[in-house]
Amino acid sequence: MSITSLLLALVPALGWGIQPIFLRKIGGDTTNEVLGFGIGSVVVGLLVQLVFHPAAISWETFLISFVSGAFWIFGQSGQVRSYDIIGVSKTMPLSTGLQLIGTSLIGVFAFGEWAGIWNKFLVFLPLLS
Repeated sequence: MSITSLLLALVPALGWGIQPIFLRKIGGDTTNEVLGFGIGSVVVGLLVQLVFHPAAISWETFLISFVSGAFWIFGQSGQVRSYDIIGVSKTMPLSTGLQLIGTSLIGVFAFGEWAGIWNKFLVFLPLLS
């Protein structure tokens, strides 16, 4: 893996970690904050497209990505709203924990990862705790 790929992979993690702080400092209502997420995502996508010139995207891939983005915005608006309701310090651990558990379970049930009963037991045990 090249250093460029590694740095590119860190962009979402860094942005995701500091975005609640910026949202609280900049202000605005939930609609403005979610619109900012959308615009920021489009800008990053265009920059990646211009710099790295990935392969052509089929209409099927575009539509799947579009629907995925619509669900992402729906979830993102709920999370941004929760910053106002319960605060950033309570929202982020809940959100991150549920993403880790959800991703693990989707890996098992949708993609057939963790073959064998023993492996599933060893991984489900920490998820339950």
